[in-house]
Amino acid sequence: MAKEQPLFSKATFWLNKMCVLPYTDEELDAIGCLGFDMAKNKDFADKYLSGLLEKRELINQHKRVPFSDLNLQLYRKVLEQPDLQQIPDWISMPDPKTIAKNNIKARIIKMSQNIQKNNNITEVNEQNRR
Repeated sequence: MAKEQPLFSKATFWLNKMCVLPYTDEELDAIGCLGFDMAKNKDFADKYLSGLLEKRELINQHKRVPFSDLNLQLYRKVLEQPDLQQIPDWISMPDPKTIAKNNIKARIIKMSQNIQKNNNITEVNEQNRR
């Protein structure tokens, strides 16, 4: 029986095939966060990897994209799912120092706040219709 490969290893394998290399320092830091998020939350990991695998056509098209852009798209896809069990701590309780040091993380945090705000507005509108 083959040994199961951790989801983060699968994700980095595909990211390395799809993304512009080498990664910037900000991108490497964001990859570390991604690894932590995937290790802590299998639901998040499954959804992220699923979204990543949907992007495999980039390989066939011989396109490489910046990790920061692809990662933002994938985090958005995961965070917008209503059945997501847990938002990563660094997103739900952002550290101002982290935001100042890493533009990628800051963009993900801002995007998450916008998603949450939009979800709250939608909930209020639905309650008002009743």
